[in-house]
Amino acid sequence: MTTGSRSSSPHEQGSNMFLRNLTKIAAGFAIAAAFAGASFAQSTILVVDTQKVLKDSIVGQHVTRQLETIYTSASSEMQAKRSPLETKAKSLQAQAKAKGSSEALRADTALLSQAKSLQADQQKYQIEEYYTTQELKITEAKALGLVSKRLQTIIDQIAKERNADVVLEKSLVIYGGPADVTDIVISRLNSQVTSVPVTRERLPRKG
Repeated sequence: MTTGSRSSSPHEQGSNMFLRNLTKIAAGFAIAAAFAGASFAQSTILVVDTQKVLKDSIVGQHVTRQLETIYTSASSEMQAKRSPLETKAKSLQAQAKAKGSSEALRADTALLSQAKSLQADQQKYQIEEYYTTQELKITEAKALGLVSKRLQTIIDQIAKERNADVVLEKSLVIYGGPADVTDIVISRLNSQVTSVPVTRERLPRKG
């Protein structure tokens, strides 16, 4: 009878997920990267550090704070469900050890019944943990999607104003000195939006 190794909490998973999604969004704005090489020779190129925009802008900081609150709440919810299972598992393990032999353990039908019940509860917890993780992913994706949509509009406007042929994610630039418009993007984003809805998504449970 064992609870197994401890998985990372929804808060830990959520924080790591947020950092990964920042990278995905940054890569998403680098759509012109496929046209590398000689085609850039006569092009007007701009670069944007979208991770900096999302981390330093007012709305980006707002989303981060809201998501952290949601992650912490979700983690607390799951901890409240996990703790009784861990306590019960330790109690049953102690009782099983006290039996002294496998024959005596098998003869204790009440203890075996409790162990079976605990296993069922642990499986339910794992399912709930899966749902919670998916809810956090959806919550974050929706919030970041609202920011990235506005961000894309601003980048498009700046590109047109400067007659830019290409806008690249700054992290993809290995050589050269294209104009960095990150600060301009942040300024315009701050003037247009300071917050977006960040609401904890809830998925329906089966059964």
